[in-house]
Amino acid sequence: MTIFFLAFILLSISATLQAQKDSSSVNLNEEDQVLEKYFNNFKDMHIGYYGTTQKCEPYDVYAFKFRWYWFLFVKKGDELSLMHVKPPIKGEKIHYPSKSFAEGIARCYAMNYTKLVKRKRNVFDMKIYGFYKFNRFGRQVIKGELLLEYPFYNKGFFSWKIDKEKAKKKAEKKAAKEAAKKVKPEKIESIKPEINNDLPVKEK
Repeated sequence: MTIFFLAFILLSISATLQAQKDSSSVNLNEEDQVLEKYFNNFKDMHIGYYGTTQKCEPYDVYAFKFRWYWFLFVKKGDELSLMHVKPPIKGEKIHYPSKSFAEGIARCYAMNYTKLVKRKRNVFDMKIYGFYKFNRFGRQVIKGELLLEYPFYNKGFFSWKIDKEKAKKKAEKKAAKEAAKKVKPEKIESIKPEINNDLPVKEK
């Protein structure tokens, strides 16, 4: 009886862990489905590059360009990822931005804030033909996305790359400075409303 009870507990635990694993994979797929929805399932999108992995698995690349930045959506089967080429981070050639950053680009495409440019460009070992650029509305969106994704982003020509450690220290210093700011008691006293003592207010 005891052995049967232990076996039942182990089966229950394994089923729970499997359910958690399945739910996490579903959430990831749902995020990709949101992107695919904005891209209209890639039906009308221009494929800038066709490639194959070392395992001979085909993949498509959809390229977006803003200034010297390249944003490459790589679609391999049901998997979708975004690569940021030449990110504003010292020592890194490729960065994988957050899902919210990817969604911002996808929404720009859905709202016609992009236009297709039929030109050839070399990005690493890929010869991309045809990529999307942003119009003035799209450029405003991407500027905001860059500021959110990369703290202290600087678009200057000579100082456009940031150091992760320095950015982290600056953020912590700024947060501590903001937390140190306290409202003075006299300021609180000055904004108190005047109370008429003649009113029949009962004390609790």
